[in-house]
Amino acid sequence: MAFSVTEFKSGLKQGGARPSLFKVELQYPSGVTSPSTNSEFLIKGTTIPASNIGTHEVFFHGKPIKVAGDRTYDTWETTIINDEDFGIRKSLEQWMNLISNHKLNTRSDKFGIDEGQNPNYKMPLTVKQFSKTGSVLCSYKFTNAFPTSLSAITLDWGTQEIEEFTCTWTYDSWDRVNGTYGGGSSGDIDDGWSE
Repeated sequence: MAFSVTEFKSGLKQGGARPSLFKVELQYPSGVTSPSTNSEFLIKGTTIPASNIGTHEVFFHGKPIKVAGDRTYDTWETTIINDEDFGIRKSLEQWMNLISNHKLNTRSDKFGIDEGQNPNYKMPLTVKQFSKTGSVLCSYKFTNAFPTSLSAITLDWGTQEIEEFTCTWTYDSWDRVNGTYGGGSSGDIDDGWSE
């Protein structure tokens, strides 16, 4: 039969992953005051990162042949609920101010170079996707991330909504860490989906 609900249901064995079952874990660099509320409770939206490999065209007798190029990484965005203590917002503003001061465009001397020759204003970030039973399906770790943009917070007498804002992150790379369906134990870096 061309349209079989039974076949479709058998092909969706676990019932589909839910986009609402996730958490984001932020780490703050030395010199930045961590907020009192954990990021996993106030980051209400983000994405699993995109995967991009560039291409180049090599011509032979006028015929273009595409060859693989270098991997590139898009920026990553998080949508954050703003509590009345402005906890995460203040920490991110402080982090960005220590990277580049508002008045003089200078970097704080608290941010130097670590043992691995990385600027120590860069920190690892993690986003985890959960199953409906609460186990970790997969986890993505962003290496050497730092905030590059905070959105405005809209104020309006005519709204009753809770404030929120977005933070845009730049990072050097990301890796997928295995979860229960990733083919390995949690915490192992994986380079592809295992069967």
